[in-house]
This record gives sequence, structure tokens and C-alpha cells, in this order.
Amino acid sequence: MMYAIYGFTLPALLWVLVIWRAPSAFGGSSPSRYLWGFLASLTVAVTTRPPAVEHLIRVATGSPDLSVLIKHLAGLTSTYFILEYVITVHGRRPRGETAARLRIAAALTAAVALTVLFVFFFEHDPAAPATRVTDAHLGDPAVRLYEGIVYAYLGTSTLLSARLFWSNRRSVPRGLLRAGVVCMAAGSALGFVYTVYRVVFLAGQESQPHNPESGPSDPLSEILPAITLLVLVTGLSLPPLRTLGRYLHDQYALWRLHPLWSEVLHAAPTVVFGPRVSRTRDLLVLGDRTLDVAHRAFEIRDACLVLRDRSAAMRPEASGSGPDALPAGGGPDARAEAAWLFAALHGAPDAGRMPLPSQARTPSEEVAWLLQVASAYRQLSHGQGTALKGRDGGSVTSAS
Repeated sequence: MMYAIYGFTLPALLWVLVIWRAPSAFGGSSPSRYLWGFLASLTVAVTTRPPAVEHLIRVATGSPDLSVLIKHLAGLTSTYFILEYVITVHGRRPRGETAARLRIAAALTAAVALTVLFVFFFEHDPAAPATRVTDAHLGDPAVRLYEGIVYAYLGTSTLLSARLFWSNRRSVPRGLLRAGVVCMAAGSALGFVYTVYRVVFLAGQESQPHNPESGPSDPLSEILPAITLLVLVTGLSLPPLRTLGRYLHDQYALWRLHPLWSEVLHAAPTVVFGPRVSRTRDLLVLGDRTLDVAHRAFEIRDACLVLRDRSAAMRPEASGSGPDALPAGGGPDARAEAAWLFAALHGAPDAGRMPLPSQARTPSEEVAWLLQVASAYRQLSHGQGTALKGRDGGSVTSAS
């Protein structure tokens, strides 16, 4: 199961995230670039695990176990980027550029030390699996120092990241964005737990394992990284899901408003803000649709005002101030508005008294009100169509 997760699911998911966020990273702020660097380096680290990739690296480089060094260097880079990201968004950078240079120096020193130990002091066996270069030689001083550097840097970075993410959770709005920050704090904490567990586990192993062909194996050492990655990916995916949810909500609002919008603009074409598009083509437009929904609502509102002016000019007494203009609740009623619009658009423009206008004060209130009107208008249109079909059916039956 773990091999399936590492071999396909997690790398594929991470590569999708890396490609998806690349444009915003290169064209955005430094936190976006740090976050993308974390994703990219973490993806490289996970991608080196499958045996097929290890074999490809061995064939391409001639080194039997270079994938292990690449994995650890990529993991070290990912922890550096996530730490820089959380420090940047946290808004507190002690000692400014000096602290930033110290963090870069620490990461570079660890990377150089790992490379020197791996290249000059490790025992490389072309006939052995790549992971054996460390797992099967835990008693060697060079391997112990190598592992110590990896877990010291990983443990320190994950612990600090978890603390900063957790302390920063209340500074972001409630909802998916805060949930994403909490998931990032939980993922960082799990990374620290994995580091502590791995250190304890390796410290309890003998210098030479009983099976010379493989090092110490432990299911929990496979499960914890997988859970940590899933939690981190979830945390990174939640804020974009908020944007996706808003996009789908706006698209649904445009879809519901389209029939009413199309008919009122046919009656008052001068209020249109832009080119008219079909209902299906609306669904193919990408990007933020919030402004489009507001424009659609303003167009409907302005067209309704034109219809009111026409009706008032033809029947000045239908001012909407009479007692029959008030709905039962004493305020504007979406069904009454829809009924008047339906009569004005499909019957006589001066049919019936005009209902009270909307009292919406903000664009969101206007959109919510017009969605109610559009829903009532759709029911009236559907009922009228059903009645017409019934009359046509009755005529055909009588004729036969």
C-alpha cells in the first residue's frame, strides 16, 4: 500500500500542485515563491522513492545510490522553504536580513556536509539497493553524522514551522483559509514527531542488521511520512478550494440569473454593460466572476427601472404607492416583482400595479434579491409553458 502511495498517488498529486501553482509563484510575491519552492523540492524528494526512478538515476549518473542524496537534499530544501514561507507570512522577521542570511547559511552548510559525507565517506555497493547506503551501515561514523545532520535540521525546522503556523492561525479569516493554516501546523508537527520517532528507532538498531541485503525496516517509518504529506497537501489545497468555491458559486448565480437577464435586456437593450453572451458560453469563462455577477445584477436592476419608467408613463396612477402594491409582509416581495416583470415582458407593459422596489444597499444584497426574483420568474415561465402545452394538448384532443 505504501509503495503504491509513494510510487504514484502522492508524486502525481504533488506534481499537479507544482504545475498549477507555478504561474502564481513566478508572477507573485515572495511568500508564493517560497511556497512553490517547498512544493517543488518536496515533490522531488517523494519522486525519488519509487524503484523505477532509483534505477533511472542509477543509469543516468552511474551512481548506485545517488537517489538517496537527492532525496535528503530535496527534503532539506523543502524544510528551508516552508520555514521561510511561514516566517514571511507571520510578519515577524527578527534581526531582518541578518537572520535570513543565517538561515540560508545553515541550509547551505547542511547541504554541503551531506554531500561531502555521501561522496567521500560512504561505502557504495553497485549490487545493493540504493537505501542500503545508509540503512545497512548505521554503525559507521560517517553515516551517523549524515543522519544526525538530516534529522537535526528536519526536527528544528518542523518544530519551528509548527509553532509559527499555530500562532499565526488567528490572524487569518475563519473558514478554509484558517483550516489550511491549522493543517500546515499539524503537518509540521507530524514532521517533528516523525523525526523524533526515527531518531529513537535508528538509535535502537544494531550497527549491522541481521539481513545484510537490507537495512532496518519499520512500517511506522513509512506511514508517518505519508500521513504528514497528505496533511500538508490538504493544508495547501484548502485556500485554493475557497477560490474554487467562490468561482462555482458565481457561475451558478450567473446561470440562474441568465433567463431573466436575457429577457429584460431584450426589452431594454441600452443598459447592457458589455457584449451579450449565451448561457452555455458563460460557463466556459475562467477567472474571477464576482464582478461579472455584479454587472449582471446592475443590468437587471437598470432594465427594471426602465420598465418601471415606461409603465409609469403609460399609467401614471400605477405608482406603486397604493394599498394593493404592498405585499402581505409590508415590504418588497420577490414573487410580486417577478409577476409584474412577467406581465410587463409578456403582456401589457402597464399591466398591474408596480410592486415596491428592492431595498438592497450593497451589491451582495442586490444579487441575493435578484436571485429570488429570478427563481420566482422561472416558476412563472415554467407554469406558463405548462399551461400552453395543456391548451395545445386539449385542442389536439378535441380536434381528433
